[in-house]
Amino acid sequence: MAMTDDILTVAKCFSDRAWTQAEEEVMTVLCQAARDRWAEKLREELDPEDCRGPFVTACAWSALAAMQSGLEAGTEFPVSAFTAGDLTVKREQTGSAAAKSLEAQAQALMEPYVRDGGFAFLEVMG
Repeated sequence: MAMTDDILTVAKCFSDRAWTQAEEEVMTVLCQAARDRWAEKLREELDPEDCRGPFVTACAWSALAAMQSGLEAGTEFPVSAFTAGDLTVKREQTGSAAAKSLEAQAQALMEPYVRDGGFAFLEVMG
């Protein structure tokens, strides 16, 4: 539980505002989920304590991204698109740039510590 408390503390630093009791309870759950998700992705020879600094920061960013997405899910946007002549502007409902950026930063920070899940050629015919 100590690591979850550390993750929550870091998340609070990045949020730059006071949280309600309910928000803190939700963020605690999100921090635990982020901790479990990132721990599952670590290379087999690593433990979260082996990369504690990046691990705690990445978990905090992931939890904040999840909270941001959750808060936006309850927000209504009355206008999703408009057209003026040849110009069309459309708002996509796929999450905020802030949440995506936080998650991308978390992934970049943890890249040296996680299992490679990227693309690989298994066989090349000559």
